[in-house]
Amino acid sequence: MKLLRLTPALKATSAPYNQFSLGLKDTIEQTIFSFHSYEDIKIDKDIEVVHGSGSILSSYLVLKGLVKNNKFDVIHIHNGLTGILFFLAIFPFNLSLLSKCVFTLHNSWYVLKTRNQFLDFFVMIFSASVCTCGKSSFNSIPWVIKFLIGKKMIPVVNGFDNKRIDNISTNSTKDKYYREESSLKVLCVGTLNNTKNQIALLRAVKQIDKEMEIIFLGDGKNKQMLLDYSRSLSCHEKITFKGLVSRDTAIEHMLEADVCISLSKGEGLPIAVLESMYAGCFLILSNISPHLEVSPPKDRCIFVEPSNQNQITESINYALSNLNLIRSERDISKQYSIDNFSAERMLEEYKAIYNSLYDHQKII
Repeated sequence: MKLLRLTPALKATSAPYNQFSLGLKDTIEQTIFSFHSYEDIKIDKDIEVVHGSGSILSSYLVLKGLVKNNKFDVIHIHNGLTGILFFLAIFPFNLSLLSKCVFTLHNSWYVLKTRNQFLDFFVMIFSASVCTCGKSSFNSIPWVIKFLIGKKMIPVVNGFDNKRIDNISTNSTKDKYYREESSLKVLCVGTLNNTKNQIALLRAVKQIDKEMEIIFLGDGKNKQMLLDYSRSLSCHEKITFKGLVSRDTAIEHMLEADVCISLSKGEGLPIAVLESMYAGCFLILSNISPHLEVSPPKDRCIFVEPSNQNQITESINYALSNLNLIRSERDISKQYSIDNFSAERMLEEYKAIYNSLYDHQKII
């Protein structure tokens, strides 16, 4: 089977590459088309990558040539824009390729901008199969769209690669994962924007006078604003913005953190939360549906209103007051994470979808 994967960008933390392509590289021949060029990610030698320049016209021409010169059995679309480009690339003479298309919605519907909702809806209509990244993502889609899409839409719950985390933990030579004498270490992973709501964490920290270390991983349009605000805090020397890092580096930070905080106002089903839970972090999560779907063991998580500063502050104070307990119970969530959110389970479900489309082609 030969698969074409369409994604808007290839970054160090991109789910289409890290969760999908790497997990399937030994069983499926894959080509990735990226709308943007890439620089900050090392691509596995067994995975071919073709990219555009970030412009509509050049990306369309590259994709049109790619489809013309290859015979793909399945096309997996991870973004509405690249799906539209694919439709234009095969129009009007190769529309039969639509029967090979799988589309995955990687977010909750309400998080998407109106333009992206329109693009995603169009791609959903022409795709042979439509998947959402979780049950909460599925439930967020308006009923009228579900009615129009029909039974070809199903939730395939996101999974994470626990073996990757185990390997990083085993191979690390640093004695840093259980530092008995150190202060609380807090990790916040995600794009720096209004939806991810990192400012709420900094505002909560402003109310706490106990020592702690806070690390932000990610980049985004709010970076300068967050940097400026953090410098106004008395504990600013304990706040670090690491920028965009590789997936392996992010996992290393998870393994050494005591607490992972996500105060997001909207998500799909966040891989970083799943990885942090398995890595042993105590979780402080906003009470949005995707986080509630993760539903970690109650002794290892506190849910808060993303706009309630008192709740956020109290949850951090709980972690500060119970640091030894939090560190002694790091392994509690491991088995729960594997049982409910393994990458192997997710990839098996997608392979079944790929095979159904591939087998259908052979029948007709």
